[in-house]
Amino acid sequence: MMGTSHAISGATAWVAVTATAVPALGLYPLTPSAVALGAVVCAGAALLPDADHHNATIAHSVPVAGQVAAGAIGKLTGGHRHGMHSLLAVALITLATWGMSFVTWTFAWWHQPVQIGSAVVVAACTTFGVKVLKLARSWFKAWLFGFVLAAAVAFFAPSEFAWLPVCIGVGYAVHLLGDMLTIEGVPFLWPWNPKPPKSWRGKPITTFWHENGYITVPILGHAGSVREWLLTLPMTAYVLWGVGSSIVIAARPVLPG
Repeated sequence: MMGTSHAISGATAWVAVTATAVPALGLYPLTPSAVALGAVVCAGAALLPDADHHNATIAHSVPVAGQVAAGAIGKLTGGHRHGMHSLLAVALITLATWGMSFVTWTFAWWHQPVQIGSAVVVAACTTFGVKVLKLARSWFKAWLFGFVLAAAVAFFAPSEFAWLPVCIGVGYAVHLLGDMLTIEGVPFLWPWNPKPPKSWRGKPITTFWHENGYITVPILGHAGSVREWLLTLPMTAYVLWGVGSSIVIAARPVLPG
């Protein structure tokens, strides 16, 4: 999948898992404000696995340093679509996000410690999400929006950080599922990439299980295909419906009348 499709799939998954105002799975029901905020964060989280590629969108989020960091991550994890695209990475990223909640700072002028670590995660993922979805035209505006939103949550609604590890985990995992739908597939079991058996029920299994251990259900073809964009259209409509409904419901208590 391409970056925009990944971001939209992340937002779609978050709405489907958490929303109660629209048809959804309701596996992790949250308030409308958390659904709306989390959709943006989850869109950005769905881009994180591609931090292993120096030409990925998020690698350009910080001039020069972003590409250098992405290149280093790629080398450490075996290259693009290797370690960063595994179930192990999902678990480690989710655990790291939870660990960031313990990184706090006490400001002399504020009445309680501020979760700086969680705020950084929200700022970064929000920035990635709004830039890839073209809600911000430049990286400067995207980072500005991300930091302002993260600061607002950190100071005035810190309880919203409680769902952050789940949000990052969902977004990250959905990226892997999206790439699984392409011909190239993903190494879910990295660093152990078992080769497929010779056949299953008399049919070659390499269509779904490559010789290099990558798993694929190639219904979308190659990344960026027409089929991918056709799948993105209904997901976009669902996200707009879910987030829009959540914003309206969340705004009702403060609207006049």
